[in-house]
Amino acid sequence: MTGDDIVLPTLTRTRQDEIERALFAEIAEEERPRRGERDRRRRRGWAYAGAAAAVVVIAGFLGPALGGGVGSDGASSSAGGATSEESITRPDGEGTEMSGGTQDFEDSDAAATSAGERVVVARAEARLEAGDPGAAAEKIGDGSQASGGYVESLNVTGARPGGTGEPGDARITVRVPASTLTRFLRDLDELGTVRAIDISRNDVTAETTDLRARITALETSVERLRGLISAAATTADVLASEDALAQRQAELDSLRAQEKAFSDDVAMSTVTISISVPGRAVAAEPEGFGDGVSTGWSALLVTLNGVVIGLGFLLPWLAVAAVVILVVRVVRRVRRSRRASGTTDGS
Repeated sequence: MTGDDIVLPTLTRTRQDEIERALFAEIAEEERPRRGERDRRRRRGWAYAGAAAAVVVIAGFLGPALGGGVGSDGASSSAGGATSEESITRPDGEGTEMSGGTQDFEDSDAAATSAGERVVVARAEARLEAGDPGAAAEKIGDGSQASGGYVESLNVTGARPGGTGEPGDARITVRVPASTLTRFLRDLDELGTVRAIDISRNDVTAETTDLRARITALETSVERLRGLISAAATTADVLASEDALAQRQAELDSLRAQEKAFSDDVAMSTVTISISVPGRAVAAEPEGFGDGVSTGWSALLVTLNGVVIGLGFLLPWLAVAAVVILVVRVVRRVRRSRRASGTTDGS
């Protein structure tokens, strides 16, 4: 039979459509596993990305809380000392009693002075509302001098020359004897409405004890060097002893100056009082584009720091979760392999 004897059937349009559908169905059948694998990879990628985003968001929420706790602990302690703070805020309305009352001040002062061996530096800040802040600041300065203290700084802002127009705000810092701090703060009620009082007490007993011990040791060293100078037999010995004596004397003078500064801070409490007109709203005006960029950059750094702290907190938990997930996946694979081997043996 030759090629001329072979007669092919006529390929109709219907038959062509059937062949095309069968071919496309076969291609789709071959592509289905690949497409399913791509879909699974895509879903897995989105799941990982969502989990990572959730971790970052949780870290962002936990970071500020953890950072605030650390910051408060760090602020509440100093090198070798402890700081305690008292905050008293007066509610709106003149004539209402301050939360805690002045009796709390008296009790805390008594507790601080009952242990005579403790060395405490007390500082206070207050917010006062008065009709004439400048005049109130002058009276506060007079009161500090009457109690044996003095005015450290005074700043009056917004006041017009000659006293015309609306009075400006004032900020005054005074030093008063620590024993009169309670009475001085209580007398602020006579000048206006006290909105808030914050008192901090820093225990510097360890610092002053160490300072006095070093001063005593240096004083002994200085006396010995002076004895060596008087008993020196040669000029070289005298010069060497005088050089060492000059160094020791300089260190001793520096430590004595530090001790005097500590004594002054303990004996004289620092009080800073901000005085404003009642009902005046404080408006925060932007200072320009540069200030906005600086503020935004600072906020970004704070946020990133909070996220880092939160991630550090979550890291141990994530490690445990990763181990649990790994164990679960291993168990699943073992079960699948056993099922597959059981099916093969049964067939």
